[in-house]
Amino acid sequence: MLARARAHRPLLAAARLTILLTTAVLAALAAYATTIGDASLRHALANPRDAAGTTLLVKAESLPEGGRTAADAAVRRAAEHAYDGLPVTLRTLARSGPYGLPPSLRPADRRAGSEEPDLTHFAALDRTQVRLTEGRMPSARPAGPEIEVALPVVAARELGLRPGARITLDNRLRGPAARVLVTGLYRPADTSAPYWQLDELAGRGIVTVHFTTYGPLLADPAVPTGGRVSAGPVGWLASADFSGTTAGRIDALRTAMKEGVAALPHAPALHGSATAAGDLPATLDRVERARAGTQVRVLSNGTEGPGRGAAYAAVPGVRSASPALRSTVSLSGGRQATVLALDTAGTAGTAGTLLMRPDLADVPVRTVLSGLAPKGATAGVRVPAGTARLALTASLRGADAAAVTATVEDAHGTPYPLTLGELPPDGRPHDLGVVPREAVAGAGRGPGAAGHAGSARAVLDAGSRPLGRPRP
Repeated sequence: MLARARAHRPLLAAARLTILLTTAVLAALAAYATTIGDASLRHALANPRDAAGTTLLVKAESLPEGGRTAADAAVRRAAEHAYDGLPVTLRTLARSGPYGLPPSLRPADRRAGSEEPDLTHFAALDRTQVRLTEGRMPSARPAGPEIEVALPVVAARELGLRPGARITLDNRLRGPAARVLVTGLYRPADTSAPYWQLDELAGRGIVTVHFTTYGPLLADPAVPTGGRVSAGPVGWLASADFSGTTAGRIDALRTAMKEGVAALPHAPALHGSATAAGDLPATLDRVERARAGTQVRVLSNGTEGPGRGAAYAAVPGVRSASPALRSTVSLSGGRQATVLALDTAGTAGTAGTLLMRPDLADVPVRTVLSGLAPKGATAGVRVPAGTARLALTASLRGADAAAVTATVEDAHGTPYPLTLGELPPDGRPHDLGVVPREAVAGAGRGPGAAGHAGSARAVLDAGSRPLGRPRP
């Protein structure tokens, strides 16, 4: 017995090596899928084109005098909770109430009559979001009585103002007029940046609805909240650093943002005048749909055992594992051709999609493959789940013996040829080989399509000689 075991030692070692390699490949695939999935999530959340979909926008129409500090702290705490503890960057835009521009700045054809004046307002813009094009930035301690401001380039061009100009603005609410010194011109660094959601002019510099508004007039941060001008709304824009985010955190992020948006308007420091909006939950939904899984086509050359497709389909990030079979056929003249067979019934008939280079067909893939799908019932018999063995009783008349094989298909339709033995041509019934339990059971595993789960199908062949319907 020991001598026989020693004789099979290389075979046993090869089997163990095969199992080890298979396990290592599947583990590597799982780790690779997780790493790629996390990287794609972070890339999607950090994409500048979609940045507005990951921000938290808060606006308060009015705050009591001296309440700005408490409001800033409340919004920061709420933002940190809404992003589930991720590092948060908070940008603000505080603005004044409306001010009327002098009628003399209007074009000549609009100066007559009792038309309402054009409007503007002061704003403490985040200076990292603007670029100075001419002059200088407003000072916190101006030398004269005027309030120093910088104008948007497009507004200055329309109004005919340059650095050094002095104008007086009419307070449209309550309070004195404001004397202004233009010190410079600016333009938004990027009008598509999420920050400009806080500006009612969206960084454009001029907006006309029922009347025309120019601005905002960029002023020192102390101006809109220091009592020199009328008080107006305050806005906060929160964004998070997603560089350490993993796919396992999606649900927590989604829930935290929904809770944060719902709770912010009720924060005592905002005095019931705030609104909050965050599209992060919808953005995460889109990312999850995009990451729903990768379609993998498992290519078999007949050497892999049944059920291997199910193992690949179980890898995280893989939505489905479609079967494919590569084989070589002999042609005339000693030539050979490689044939690639796909599961067209499942691909074209059920899923409706196929991973395929777009330049290979100018019509939908469903149309290309529809004629290849099998029609009617396929040959063979269903092997029930739990089958321990598969035996065949058959007879053959003729001059030559025939080698008999059984083709066992798994739940995905991937074929696995199994040799059952040789059938002598004596015309008498013979019991042929047994399909091992693990082969039949393995063919029945896997996610499978409806109607195939838990079972396999076997088709028998005796070379070129036809046989009767196989009997399980």
